[in-house]
Order: sequence, then structure tokens, then C-alpha cells
Amino acid sequence: MKRRTSTITALVSLVVFILLETLSFVLVSHNGTIQKYRLMTGVRSIQSHLWKRGENMRYFISLKEANKDLIEENIRLVNELEKYKFFSSKHLSDSLIEAFNPEFRYIPATVIKNSINRQHNYIIIDKGSDDGIKPDMGVVTPSGVVGYVQSVSRKHSLVVSFLNTDYTITAIIKKNGTFGTFQWKGLKTDEAILSEVPIHTTFSVGDTITTSGYSAVYPKGIDLGTVKSSELVGGTSYTLTVSLFENYSNLYHVYVVDNPNNIEFKNLINKGDSLR
Repeated sequence: MKRRTSTITALVSLVVFILLETLSFVLVSHNGTIQKYRLMTGVRSIQSHLWKRGENMRYFISLKEANKDLIEENIRLVNELEKYKFFSSKHLSDSLIEAFNPEFRYIPATVIKNSINRQHNYIIIDKGSDDGIKPDMGVVTPSGVVGYVQSVSRKHSLVVSFLNTDYTITAIIKKNGTFGTFQWKGLKTDEAILSEVPIHTTFSVGDTITTSGYSAVYPKGIDLGTVKSSELVGGTSYTLTVSLFENYSNLYHVYVVDNPNNIEFKNLINKGDSLR
């Protein structure tokens, strides 16, 4: 009983306090010119601050929406470019063009975890089997190769990063098409090597290295970096040090590469490897 009485007393006191404060506000604003001016100045200052905060929030939300639209538009343009590259290299009838499934399709994803300080680094992205992601799909950005999908759940995927000393791809010197083995050596995150480059190959510091297209994982022609230096190995081949374009410490938006012909390509490779 005492507790209830105490609670009621506290509520009554609060209501009385609010009424008195409101009355004081009205009296000051109506009876004192200076007080009214100061009061209204304070109110306007608070209003201005709140309006600014609201405008900043609306601007942030609009930027987020605009960024999403730009990513979707970029994906559309990349897919259209792949289709154009395919058509421009082949003479196809109109009926075949209508039925054609583009050689590569790109699925946008966001990096939610990324390691760079190990010898075998990994990445987790926010797309999984529900989004059409499958193991062995490549992951890229406009600046280079990110890695490949190792395993998937419904909503997420685990990606083996290019920053993995056990991972190699085939890359070429862009100006002459000479290929070699492209690999990260576990030291600097902004450098890799192109090894087994034949001794007769002509190259210069600053030459661009690109993906070869010799696998079903990555499209041909993704620029990876530029030649920084070279070393003659065993008198038979060169190993080139390459400055990478990709900033692996700042990965966020990536694209998963879907090649509809991947299974067929792998089957042919397996048959080729079994030849004796």
C-alpha cells in the first residue's frame, strides 16, 4: 500500500513539474522581449541541428540506394560486354543468337570477412546456393582475381583467396600472349610472380599481365598487374615479379563468375589428363 502511494505521489509530482515548466515557457515567451528572443534563438538552433541531422541521414540513405543501383547497372553492362565479345568473335545466325546463353554470367556479392595475414587466406561472401553460387566458381573484381569458391551454404560462401601460397592460375603477358604460372609467394599482399616464362620471351618492366582464359573459372583478359622486375632461373626461363592491381586489404564488392560450360570444360580436361 505504501509502495502504491509512493508511486502515485511521484507521478503527480512529475505532472505538476511538467505543467509548471510549460507555464513558465509560455509566460517568458509572451512577457519578456529579451527572454523571448533568447528562447526562440535557442529553439531555432535546436531545430536547425535536427534538420541537418535529418538531411544527412536522408543523404546517406540515398547514397546507399544509388550505390546499389550502380552495382546492378555495372553487372548488367559486364554481362552485355561478355555477350558482345562472344558474338564479335563468331559468325552466328540470328536464331543461334536468340538462343545463346552468355559464356559468362556475373553474380554480385559483398565480402563480410577477409583474411590477409596468413599463408592460406580465405574470404567469406554474403551469397550462397540460394543465389546460384556453386563450388569452383571464380571470384573477381575489375582490378583482378580474388579467388575461387570452395564451399557454400544457403546464404554464404567460403572463398579461397588468391593470397594462398598453394593456389596457382595461368596468366599471360598481354602484349604477346606468352603464358606462365601466376602465384602469390606469401610475402607482400601487393605482389605476385609469373614463373616459367620461356627465355626467348620479349617483355619490359611495366608490361601488363592478364588472365589467360585457359580455364573455365576466369574469363580471359582480366588485368592482374604490371611487371616490376625479372630473374633468370636456371638459364632456361624467367620469373617475373608483378605489382598487383587488386588491393586485397580493401575488398568489399566482388563478382562471382558463373560459366554455364564449366562442367563440360572440366570433363574434357579430365579426358585430356588421362591420355597416355
